[in-house]
Amino acid sequence: MLPDSRDSRITEGPRLPSPPQPRRRGSLEFYEWILLILLLGSLGLAVATSYTLDPDNVGIKEDVNFTEAWSLPIFFFLALVIFDYFAGKRYGDFNKEILAQWKEDKIQFMKMFTEDARRKYDKNNDGKISDEEIKDSD
Repeated sequence: MLPDSRDSRITEGPRLPSPPQPRRRGSLEFYEWILLILLLGSLGLAVATSYTLDPDNVGIKEDVNFTEAWSLPIFFFLALVIFDYFAGKRYGDFNKEILAQWKEDKIQFMKMFTEDARRKYDKNNDGKISDEEIKDSD
């Protein structure tokens, strides 16, 4: 059993909230949907131009250049993969930036909270808080 987190053990005083969670996708999400629609359309077009779709004679057309027929769907697929890679990378960078800022804010907050507690309990201003000073403040 793990001990409670340090924040949950603090019973008095304010607590700093957790950092906000960034969205998984960035501004290119709209373009990814457009590319997906284009990929599906070009995939259908490539299948229609590469294969004979007659119910009596289903098969591959003989006079079709497959490189030309399938280059557009392959291009859109690679573009989707590249967008997805950079969206994940951007998410990771943004998440690290938020957490670093949150840690700095929390350290600053805890310094201010400690200084307030020191002013509250240190009656003789010697920089040390004795047991008697804590008992006297209750």
